[in-house]
Amino acid sequence: MNTPSVTISSALPAPDRLDADACIDIYQMLRPIMPRYRPVSRHNYERLIDILDEVDALILDGFGVINVGDRKIDNIDELLDACARAGKIVVVLTNGASHPSAKTSQKYNGWGLALTPEQVVSSRDAFEDVMARRPASQLISLCGATTPLGSLSEVRFDDDDALWSDADGAVLLGTTSWNETAHIRLEQFLRRGNRTLHIANPDISAPHSDGFSDEPGYWAARVMAAGLAEPSWYGKPHAPAFELAIRQVELLAGRQVARERIVMVGDSPHTDILGGNAAGLRTALITSYGLLRDHNADRLLDEIGIQPDFLVRRL
Repeated sequence: MNTPSVTISSALPAPDRLDADACIDIYQMLRPIMPRYRPVSRHNYERLIDILDEVDALILDGFGVINVGDRKIDNIDELLDACARAGKIVVVLTNGASHPSAKTSQKYNGWGLALTPEQVVSSRDAFEDVMARRPASQLISLCGATTPLGSLSEVRFDDDDALWSDADGAVLLGTTSWNETAHIRLEQFLRRGNRTLHIANPDISAPHSDGFSDEPGYWAARVMAAGLAEPSWYGKPHAPAFELAIRQVELLAGRQVARERIVMVGDSPHTDILGGNAAGLRTALITSYGLLRDHNADRLLDEIGIQPDFLVRRL
């Protein structure tokens, strides 16, 4: 059993009690395994569209920048149109991993947003990219996804025990069908020996209009609190997701793009801002729609020691 290198409180809130403060607390517990922050000078803007002259490309978070739940955010159409007119590259980097990026692109198209599959990168893509470059191992159990990965066998938490016993590890992509029963089964699996746990989506929660969902990062923290595993992480703030998104920016641009001319835009200091900062990008934190919509952003950023290059109220 690979013992976690960070201390996670065993008194984590129940999944239905998550809120912004609880999410921030859990992210802070995970700071020792997150990328290291490099100090920057922050500039405040009213709108994200006001910084376009300073960038060649935007990497946009999905939830909290493009949409909240099933509702697209006001002015996202205007922002994308302005980028298209100015020749700015736009890539979406989402921690969502329950289904392929092409399906996410279809969702955006259904809202009237002109985002092609080539413009969408997910933590699921980052996981597949890393695994494709690793030596083959026995099948990894796939848990909590609405669409199975084609390269892996899908093993549901209630499947026959023999299916689990042949697996080297488990990957948690999403939490659409995840619950306490599923989590107990996962913990039992991890207790059996040297089993790996892969977390495609490190998000603790996603802020919906009516509350906060529980995401794979929350359940990974539960595993770590029980001392069962040190997960491998693939989505923001970790390097695999950003390396893939930057490659996609340069593919769309047809040239190398200076990292200081790429801005990671998101609503989460710990995933979007810290991850983009560590990848050498500039960053923009949006405060009106997502995780910090009910918070004093200035005070919080001072407390946690993470600052974006641009603090922006709205799109």
